Amino acid sequence: MLYIVKFWTKLLFVESPPIFSVTALINEKNNLLFLNLSYQNGLGLPGGIVKKGETLEEALRREVFEETGLKVVGCEYFTSVTAEYKGIPTASAVFLVKTSGKIKSSEEGTLSWMRPEEAISKMFYKDNIISLKKYIAHR
Repeated sequence: MLYIVKFWTKLLFVESPPIFSVTALINEKNNLLFLNLSYQNGLGLPGGIVKKGETLEEALRREVFEETGLKVVGCEYFTSVTAEYKGIPTASAVFLVKTSGKIKSSEEGTLSWMRPEEAISKMFYKDNIISLKKYIAHR
C-alpha cells in the first residue's frame, strides 16, 4: 500500500517532462526564413515537435520540408533552448540549416525572409525568441 501511495505522489507532483522539438535557422544573405503563422498572431521559425521514433535530424528534415518545401542538405547543431508553452515545458534543439529547392508556403503559414533583429519583436513562440537572441549575439 505504501508503494502505491509513493508512486501516485511521485506521478502527480513531479514536473512533466518537456516536449522535444527542433528549430531551423535558414540563412540567406543575412536574412532568416520565417513563417507568418496562419494559426497564431505572429512569426515562427521552421520546425516542430519530434515524433516518436524520430531522430532530431529526421524531425528537422521533415518539418523543414513540410513547412517550407525546402530539402535540408546540411545542418549543424547551434544550441538548445528551454521554455514553456501554455504551461507545458519545451526543449528545442536549434540547427543552422542549409537547404535546396524553392520555398513554398504551407498550411502553417506564409514564408518571408527577414533580418532577425526586425523579426524578434514579432515572434509568437518564447523558444524562438530565445533562439534568435542567441543567434544575434553569436554573429
